[in-house]
Amino acid sequence: MLGSQPAHVDVGVERWSPKEPEGDPQKLKDAYATVAHSVSLSMAKELGCENNGGLQARPSLDPA
Repeated sequence: MLGSQPAHVDVGVERWSPKEPEGDPQKLKDAYATVAHSVSLSMAKELGCENNGGLQARPSLDPA
């Protein structure tokens, strides 16, 4: 049964490019964090994780 066994999944996003990106580096970091959160939340919902795996509906972009 989905959601009945505890599990841990890591999701990460990283940028690779031979050139430095243009624009505001903080906005780019926030965009990557938003993508990682969106993928993680989708996976948690699809897998039937209790309480969406503890993920909020929107990402927190404040540094911890």
